[in-house]
Amino acid sequence: MFGPYLPRVKGVNSCGEGETSQMLITVNPLPVAEGSISALTGGIICQGDTVTYSIPEIPNATSYIWTLPDGATGTSSTNSITVNFSTTAVSGDITVRGVNSCGEGVAITKTIIVHPLPADAGAISGPDVVCQGDAVIYSIPEIAHATYYKWTFPDGTTSETFSNSITVNFYTISASGNITVRGVNHCGEGANSTKFITVNLLPAAAGPISGPTTVYPGQTSITYSVPEIANATSYTWTLPTGATGTSSTNSITVDYNMTAVPGNITVRGVNSCGEGAVSTKTINFGNPI
Repeated sequence: MFGPYLPRVKGVNSCGEGETSQMLITVNPLPVAEGSISALTGGIICQGDTVTYSIPEIPNATSYIWTLPDGATGTSSTNSITVNFSTTAVSGDITVRGVNSCGEGVAITKTIIVHPLPADAGAISGPDVVCQGDAVIYSIPEIAHATYYKWTFPDGTTSETFSNSITVNFYTISASGNITVRGVNHCGEGANSTKFITVNLLPAAAGPISGPTTVYPGQTSITYSVPEIANATSYTWTLPTGATGTSSTNSITVDYNMTAVPGNITVRGVNSCGEGAVSTKTINFGNPI
């Protein structure tokens, strides 16, 4: 049992005993650990979470000492503490003990499992420059702790996968822009990786062909042309049978020999990504004046 106590003392020799002296002594107890550490929020603990823990008040404690797992921060001298689990926090023990002027009591311990966020996404592999109409594979190394992958794409593109490798379809409406990806799990999302994709355009549709519609066999040096075609670096012309002429521009000079027959003149724009939509003009033969 704890005091107060009143010890007495007196001197003794062969002649007898001396006067008694006494002192009142109070023995203060150490804090007594009771109960267990509980969280005010339930469920799993994730990196990035903030959680409050508490214990019942410890008898004889005037203060409390808390210790936390690596990467967790929080300070308190009471029976309650708010803990911030950083993005580098790891699993470990939370402990608390009562303190008073006589010393520290026995620690109470709770083991905390900290679930990690997905790691940062690595570099995206795949071409930086594509063409409208292409289907291209992009991938990244597997992301630690990710259960699936969240991709975003430039306008006008599509892909349907949640893995670390995807096939992206670039359509004729696709525009240049960023591909991004990040890992996701039940705790949240990791840092994303970004790759800028330049989408080269197909040539625009060719406009109407200017030039005579009716000609006659043997007529030469007839000029046909179209307005310049957006995104075209060259032009492809076709002529009726028996007509001759070559050009890689938006204008062509045609000779109709005596064996030429009625037919179509066509033209389309061309670039490194392919050909645009064709324009057609029907040529008829008349009689020379």
